[in-house]
Amino acid sequence: MGRPPVPMHLKRDRRLVVMVTDAENERLQEAARAAGAPSLSDWIRERLLEAAVAELDRS
Repeated sequence: MGRPPVPMHLKRDRRLVVMVTDAENERLQEAARAAGAPSLSDWIRERLLEAAVAELDRS
């Protein structure tokens, strides 16, 4: 028995690749841990979406 399927409107099936240095990766990992994020991916997604909303609000 596996986990239940994710509803289609919540399914994340697109990949976004961002290249970083080892030092940048460590800094991002530390920030995500400090924020209590469940994962680096979750933390980055939230930060990017917040930045996108702020950017669009300025236009």
